[in-house]
Amino acid sequence: MNTRAVKLTLSALAAITLVSACGPSTTRAFDAMSATEVQNLRRAGESSGSLKVEVKVEAEARHANASSAQDFETEIEVRVSRQGVPVTDARVVIAAYELGEWTLEHDEDGEYEHEIDGYHRAYRVDVIAGADRVEGVYLAGPALHTFDAPTQGAQVPGDQPLDVSWQAESGADEVWIEGEGFEDVRLDATASSYQVAPEQLDREPHEREDNEIEVLRLNRMSIEGAEAGSQMSVSVSNEVEVWVAPTAP
Repeated sequence: MNTRAVKLTLSALAAITLVSACGPSTTRAFDAMSATEVQNLRRAGESSGSLKVEVKVEAEARHANASSAQDFETEIEVRVSRQGVPVTDARVVIAAYELGEWTLEHDEDGEYEHEIDGYHRAYRVDVIAGADRVEGVYLAGPALHTFDAPTQGAQVPGDQPLDVSWQAESGADEVWIEGEGFEDVRLDATASSYQVAPEQLDREPHEREDNEIEVLRLNRMSIEGAEAGSQMSVSVSNEVEVWVAPTAP
C-alpha cells in the first residue's frame, strides 16, 4: 500500500470537510416560500428545552443613506448555554434567504459568529449540542429604511432643531435613534420621524462639526420551548451625515 498516497488523500478529505463546515452551501431552508411569506416569517421551531439560545443578526450600512441590500454588512452572533454554562461544542447553522447556509465558528464562551455581505431579510437558525437541540427557528427582519431628511452631507444650523425622517415598506417591532450628542432613544414602533433638539447635536462655537444620525429598526421573537430567555432578533441600521454650523454669531 502506498502510505504517502493514503496520507495525502486523508489530508484532502479533511480539507474538504473543513471548507464544507465553514463555507456557504446550498440550502432548502426557504424552499416553497413566497417572497411575501418570507417577509413575515416568525417561527419558533422545535426545542429540547435544555438549551438557551440567543441570536442576534445585525445589518449595518456601509455608507450613509444606503438604499440597496448589497450596501449592507450583516454580523451574526449566536450565544449558546445550558443552565448558565457556555456550550462550546455546539453545531450552529445559519441560513439566509436567497443565499445559502453556514456552520458558524465558535469564538469564545459559547459565542458563535459569522459575517455575511448584504442584508437578506430572513434567516433560519439550527443549534445542536449532543442530544439537545433548537431547530427550525425563522425570523424576518424589518424592510430597509432610507432617509428623506436631512439631505446627506447638508450643513444645518447648530441653534435650531433638526428634523429627521425616513421611510420603509413595512413596520418593525422596535425603532431606535441615536446621534453624536445623544444615546439611543427608543421611539414608537410606527415612528418615521424624530426632531433632534439643538442640545442633542454635537456643536462648537467657532467650527462646524460632523454629526451622524443613526436609525435602527428591529424585529424580535422569543424562542418558545427552549430555556427561558432564548430569543432571536434581526435588525437593520442606516445613517445620515450632516455638518452642524458654528453656534457663535
